[in-house]
Amino acid sequence: MVYEILGLIGQFGPIIVLAGTFFEGEVFAIIGGFLAYRGSYPLEMMIALAFVGSCVGDLSVFLFARYASNHRWVARWREHDKFVRAIGLVERFPAFFVIVNRYIYGLRMPGLIALGLSRISLVRFALLNLVGAGLWAGIFTTLGYVFGYSIGSVFAQLEVMERGVGIALAVIAVGLAGWFAWRQWGPALTRRVRGPRRDRTATHDEPRPAALRSRSQPLPDRGSEE
Repeated sequence: MVYEILGLIGQFGPIIVLAGTFFEGEVFAIIGGFLAYRGSYPLEMMIALAFVGSCVGDLSVFLFARYASNHRWVARWREHDKFVRAIGLVERFPAFFVIVNRYIYGLRMPGLIALGLSRISLVRFALLNLVGAGLWAGIFTTLGYVFGYSIGSVFAQLEVMERGVGIALAVIAVGLAGWFAWRQWGPALTRRVRGPRRDRTATHDEPRPAALRSRSQPLPDRGSEE
């Protein structure tokens, strides 16, 4: 299972890295570095894809927040507590925040919306976004490449653990199936087994008729009564 997933990632690696960095972030850039370590794709290609995905993704959110500020999706984000924090940072450090927004966990989306609603110009944001995306893609893709050996060993351990977990789950499944089957049909089977035994016991213990008892008992001595 694990190696099948790795095979799919290796086959569609460029698409996964490009789409993942467009919508999400660091994890997919690291995956790109790991694929480069495995020799599936050149490292420069993975860095370029992560750069394009991150740069275009952030620019898209910025433009949407700026020119569709009344949209309900933007309004929903503006109600979050993180948006208040992001707008405060934008007002204090607008240029610096464009570059470091990607590194602050949980602030990428509200930070981009805050930037789109701020007074920073589109040209200034675009230039700073290029710088930030380039640094970000280079750092995290290189991290995936450097720690590729460690990631590979983790996947190998997961493969061994997967077999053990599969056996354990199979045993648990069989046990649960047996328990439910016993609860469903066990009482009926028990009654069927015990029924004939009780019938045979009852037959031996039934009292004999009076006629049979009289034949088996000795007759009284009437001569002694006379």
